[in-house]
Amino acid sequence: MRVLIINLFLCLSLLVGGAIVMAQETTELAATLEVLDEGVELLRVNTSNWLPVRVEGIVGVGDMIRTDASGRARITFFENGTDTELQPNTTYKINRFEAVADGFNLEAEVVVGQTLQRLGRLLDANSSYTIITPGMTLVARGTVFRIRVEDTARSAMLVDEGLVDAGNADANADVAVGFGIRAEPQATLSDVVRASTFDQLDAALDGCTATISTPDDVSINVRVAPNRDAELLGYVDAGSINVLYGETESSNWYRIMYDDGFGWILSSSAVVGACAGLRQFPDDYAGENAPMTADAPPAETTPEAP
Repeated sequence: MRVLIINLFLCLSLLVGGAIVMAQETTELAATLEVLDEGVELLRVNTSNWLPVRVEGIVGVGDMIRTDASGRARITFFENGTDTELQPNTTYKINRFEAVADGFNLEAEVVVGQTLQRLGRLLDANSSYTIITPGMTLVARGTVFRIRVEDTARSAMLVDEGLVDAGNADANADVAVGFGIRAEPQATLSDVVRASTFDQLDAALDGCTATISTPDDVSINVRVAPNRDAELLGYVDAGSINVLYGETESSNWYRIMYDDGFGWILSSSAVVGACAGLRQFPDDYAGENAPMTADAPPAETTPEAP
């Protein structure tokens, strides 16, 4: 009887142990590389020579793909439409692509250039889709989003559908459809701002050139929020203002840099230069220390006459 119990215990141990091993097993997957416009090269893992791809090929973990000034490519991971499109002058690497349990883990890296990510299905708890850039890591959950990595390694991302979690060592932010975010390498994330193009994203974060005039060279009040009752921070000469960093939705308040921070001025003479769109703030914005809610959609700016 004792021998029977021991044998039964050993059999159960082997079965349970085998189940654990099987549950932890992962299988590396392959993807299809399709040339959309000529000028695509492939660097196989553990090799040193870039090979031209004329029509299509198979790529997997560790492979790098790059396009030249005219090249475009699409990497299809699943037939349901989960793919990445590489724009000209882009370098992209597949770091991880594996099947596990009832899902998959995909991790890729945009080294430089622009890509468009499309997820053809909602991700469940068993799946992950992660894109690494020099400035931030992006985790998608059933979405379509675009990435730009500049030669300086500054990274930017726009969401067309769904939701993307952007993060680095210092912060995390959920970026919803119609919004974007940007990050320098080893720096904090930018604000999440409404933008549908990278030009709009840059304009919202970098500001737009402008000129402001006042009669008799009178100094302009700078306040902490866009209203006359807000705390007065100081004064500024109109001629010293050449960049605006935002405007309220329907009034003449403008956001400027002031003492290494931001402040607000009231002006009916602001003339904004060519710009993809000043960042929009609600008329009742509570000030630079208040938590930001979703920006208003960027609008075409019609400069007022001085």
